[in-house]
Amino acid sequence: MSSVLRSIADSLAAGLQSVTWAIPSTTVERRNWVNVDVDAMSVPQVFVVPGSADMTRVSRTHMQIDYTVNVFVGRQAHADSDVDLMMDLADSVSLQVRAHYFQGVTWPAGVTSPQAVSIDLNPDDALAERNVWRAVITATYRVFESNVLP
Repeated sequence: MSSVLRSIADSLAAGLQSVTWAIPSTTVERRNWVNVDVDAMSVPQVFVVPGSADMTRVSRTHMQIDYTVNVFVGRQAHADSDVDLMMDLADSVSLQVRAHYFQGVTWPAGVTSPQAVSIDLNPDDALAERNVWRAVITATYRVFESNVLP
């Protein structure tokens, strides 16, 4: 049995890989860690990373589990016009995540569109000294699961 969180991240990455982005050189990958060389960020990068699982008991035998997946959007941006393009790209990625409409993508049982989506643009102004602009989109998928062992 594979991890539901990992399966959600895999499905979301597959869906985002099927999108034709406004910036044609945009790449989408599913990763466990976002570790990228700044020099490789001359083109837009989108990384889908498993985040966390928050579990709340709803009955003696079932839990509500909020699975969080993080989507990193980044690029080296040398001018304000590059930043504007990246903000548009991040907004487009966020819309794709919210719309949750990806043909041919199989999701784990019980997973539907995200319960919540948030976006943090250029968090903590990190990597600004290296002209790297980034955004982190957080999508929360709510699932109800049994506590019964297989």
